[in-house]
Amino acid sequence: MDRRAPLMFLMLTVFLAASGLGLHALASQPGKGDAMPDATLIVAADPHYIAPALTDHGAYYRDMIGSSDGKVMEYIEELTEAFLAEVISRHPDALILAGDLTFNGARESHEALAEKLRAVSAAGIPVLVIPGNHDLENRNAARFHGDGFTRVDSVTAGGFAEIYRDCGYAQARARDGASLSYVVDINPKLRILMLDVNTSDSPNRVKEETLIWAEAQLRDAAAAGAKVVAVSHQNVYKHNSVIYAGYVMENADELLALYEKHGVLLNLSGHLHCQHIARDDGGFYEIATSSLAVNPCQYGVIEVSEGHLAYDAVPVDVAAWAAARGLTDPNLLSFAEYARDFFTGSGRTVIDESDPDAAALKRFFGELNLAYFAGRLDLIDPQDPMFDRWTDAFGFEGQYILAIRDEAGLDSTHLALTY
Repeated sequence: MDRRAPLMFLMLTVFLAASGLGLHALASQPGKGDAMPDATLIVAADPHYIAPALTDHGAYYRDMIGSSDGKVMEYIEELTEAFLAEVISRHPDALILAGDLTFNGARESHEALAEKLRAVSAAGIPVLVIPGNHDLENRNAARFHGDGFTRVDSVTAGGFAEIYRDCGYAQARARDGASLSYVVDINPKLRILMLDVNTSDSPNRVKEETLIWAEAQLRDAAAAGAKVVAVSHQNVYKHNSVIYAGYVMENADELLALYEKHGVLLNLSGHLHCQHIARDDGGFYEIATSSLAVNPCQYGVIEVSEGHLAYDAVPVDVAAWAAARGLTDPNLLSFAEYARDFFTGSGRTVIDESDPDAAALKRFFGELNLAYFAGRLDLIDPQDPMFDRWTDAFGFEGQYILAIRDEAGLDSTHLALTY
């Protein structure tokens, strides 16, 4: 027997204890050949939260949201509470918020949302956030009152990282020095790359320094045998052949090439406010999750296991949340109908009211938009003659509708892929 063995074992034990590892930690370090542990992620995009203190729901505010894109801002507080209650109930391995966290970037809204997210973190669910184009240094940050508004403070990138310190930044395994991008471990075999493309000096573009940093992180993940899911606010693909300027990153091709080169599983984004899945010829997918604040007020549930990834869009059940709390507001107790009606009644029409088909044109446009924003183009009939009526009579709107018809049959609320 080698008399040095007990001494060597003692020295190894002391070393491991001093390094904070311990013998069990050494034995349990994952190998590149280990299977992917099952993981559940929840992703939501564009919640556009506004702190209650920033609006009295007066005439100016109501007119503004009524003529906008259908965000249910009158009930954003209740919707946000109901969503976070569902997240806690589902208890995923992480909650991901893909930008445009706030309505207009007001500091008070960021602080109020961060406070709400602490309940999710306290439940043992990591929260990961990145900014969207509405969130930083927003000159439209305001308090709305009566017939007008008053400007309020927004936040800088540094202020954002401090407010959301416990929502990914303090937990990151690596942070980019040139942006608010970072990487977080979900488990030893799965990492999330949160990519910021909303820096003040390079909006809607991935900075060159960030691309270099991101590639280093992808190489590191590959060396560890870990897979990567990427997240951005803006998109890497044109999800609509007409509406894409300002939505697709300016150097999306560079980023996409990087992701495909290093085997990123897929990219999760938002910004569009409509639910849509796109892919290229190489098979790389991007899922744009629709705005949480826009009908049907849904989020994505992602299941990742060895060799498989599945995504499903799930509407927030605000009505059940309201009923469980004894609330009596009829709009909350029938929230799905309220959100639908508010969405179809929002915005400005281009239809001439004297047109004998005005009512039918409006109805068709409303139903088509409902299906499009919900990601359910499998519900539309591409042979409907109203398509031709719209495309013959209107310019941009006709092109937009034609682009939707071209994707008839696409269900963007589900995806199953193997890797």
